[in-house]
Amino acid sequence: MSLPVRRTRLALFAAVGTGVLALGLSSLPASSAQARSEKVIELAVGNDGVVQTDVGAPGVSVGDEFVYADKLFRDGEQVGEDGSSCQVTKVDGPRTVTNCVLSVRLPEGQLTAQSLWVKGTDTVRMAVTGGTGAYRGATGELTCLDIQTPHETYRISLDG
Repeated sequence: MSLPVRRTRLALFAAVGTGVLALGLSSLPASSAQARSEKVIELAVGNDGVVQTDVGAPGVSVGDEFVYADKLFRDGEQVGEDGSSCQVTKVDGPRTVTNCVLSVRLPEGQLTAQSLWVKGTDTVRMAVTGGTGAYRGATGELTCLDIQTPHETYRISLDG
């Protein structure tokens, strides 16, 4: 192969490679440094009932379950309800770890979330795992504050 043909092929491969690289970079997601839109839902929680199922030895033990129901309020008006269950996964002295699943029903649709929670702590951050209606495919974080007090609230931050 002559030198001019090799240079031509090399130039052609370089041009194609540069084009492929540029095309690949343009298809990458936007930088995380860019602002992401986020929808935030703030709700007051009114506890509507708690039931404990004791399945093992008397007292709190692995496998016990706590089931909760709440009314959800925005600006003093009831806008929804929730239901959750937490199964005890570990008891270490006074520290009880539970695996919790929460479903929230609002006029726009439903959201689901889950997390480990140390019973008795007043804050838990839950992963939003999905939804229906306006929340279909939702991801984000649901933060429960002042759990099981008259001041309990949810702050739901949905990825945009």
